Amino acid sequence: MHESVHAWVAGVVGIARLRDASVLEVGSLDINGSVRDLFGGPYVGVDATPGPSVDRVMDAHRLAFPDGTFDAVICCEMVEHDAAFWLTLAEIGRVLRPDGALILTTRGNGFPEHRYPYDYWRFMPDAAGLLARLAGCEPVSVTDDPQDPGVFVFARKVA
Repeated sequence: MHESVHAWVAGVVGIARLRDASVLEVGSLDINGSVRDLFGGPYVGVDATPGPSVDRVMDAHRLAFPDGTFDAVICCEMVEHDAAFWLTLAEIGRVLRPDGALILTTRGNGFPEHRYPYDYWRFMPDAAGLLARLAGCEPVSVTDDPQDPGVFVFARKVA
C-alpha cells in the first residue's frame, strides 16, 4: 500500500469520525500495508485469497453479509484487480448501511502493471462519481493520489 493511501484514509477516518465504526474491508490481503490500524471498532477483512489481514475468504461479487450490515466499507487498491468491479461495487452498496461511508482508492492511468494476481483496469478522476454511484453512493470528495497515478474517493450511501 502506498504511504499516500494510508495517510489519506487516516484523514478521512478522522474527519468523518469513523474510528469506532463497524468496517468491512474488501480486498484486505496485506501485500504491502493495511489501513486496519486506523480503526478500533468491529472490523472484517475479506479477500479471495487467504493471508495476512484476511478474516474471511470470499468472492467480492457475493459478499456473505446481510443488507446494511456495515457503517463503512473500505476498498483500497483492489478494483483495478477485479474483472467485474461493477458487481463488487453493487455488493458493497448492498452491505453498507444508509448514509454509510465508502472509502475507495484505485490506480490511475500511467501506473505500471502490478498483478495480484491480475491487473485489469485504470481509473481516471472522472470515473470517481461512477464508481461511487455503482455502490449506491454519492461522492463527498475525490482526490488525486499525490504519490502515484491514482484516485481516492470518499462517498456516502444514499439513504
